[in-house]
Amino acid sequence: MRWILTAFAIAVGIVMLLTIFVQLPVLKDLHDYFIESTIILTAFALLAGLGNLVLVHFLRIVRRNEPGTGYSVIVLVSAAIVFIIGLFSDLSGAPMMWIFNNVYLPLQGAFFALTAFFLVTAAYRALRARNIETALMLIAALIVFIGQTPMITSLSDNVVSIKDWVLSVPSAAGVRGILLGVALGTIATGLRLLAGMDRPYSE
Repeated sequence: MRWILTAFAIAVGIVMLLTIFVQLPVLKDLHDYFIESTIILTAFALLAGLGNLVLVHFLRIVRRNEPGTGYSVIVLVSAAIVFIIGLFSDLSGAPMMWIFNNVYLPLQGAFFALTAFFLVTAAYRALRARNIETALMLIAALIVFIGQTPMITSLSDNVVSIKDWVLSVPSAAGVRGILLGVALGTIATGLRLLAGMDRPYSE
């Protein structure tokens, strides 16, 4: 059974790869079929994830002795309300837009406001000057931070020029290096999957 799954996955990967380099109607039809099948599987995976979410929180409420039972009640009640409204209203209708504008967006803003504190503490831990590399990162971060301050930039244009240079030269070079590494890692992972060396789909 495993070799069947492996052969099918390799065949699909080869077809998707060939459509980039070879323009054939048969390959185009197979490509579109695989894309549509992926969309359908993704929809079923979302439904399975929703069912698992409801089951986990429902069991937590039934047991009553686990921490976070109140949050589970809030999750299930809010999910049920949104689901029922979504059945009788369009996604762009007034009820769904009211939920989006008055519930989802404020919660999103509160979440990102809380993450700002975590980012500050993470930056403090990461940018402590323990060696030359972290000292250079700290100096670059301070330059960019000061260059974004309106009070400082209004006094001198040199700070803005230095900040722009840091962002356009060393920072851009680092980002390109990271993207090149990610691209090479993606290619290596894809080749290992096509060669059947890695088989996560058959485990």
